[in-house]
Amino acid sequence: MPKETKEVEDKEITQPDPTVEELAELLKVEPWALAGLRVRMGWAVGTRVSRAQFERALREFLQGPTAKE
Repeated sequence: MPKETKEVEDKEITQPDPTVEELAELLKVEPWALAGLRVRMGWAVGTRVSRAQFERALREFLQGPTAKE
């Protein structure tokens, strides 16, 4: 394997998850929804989560009960 390709693959693997703010911007989440989601999930500003985790939490927040059990 060429050294160039190996370096690119290593960089892709080691990239951290995006922040909740970056995901909210990418997915066009309203500010009130992000604020509520962060409170419900206990996420501080700058918390890094996977896109799948963020989308699942957002869906549960928007469609679920108002109180987390």
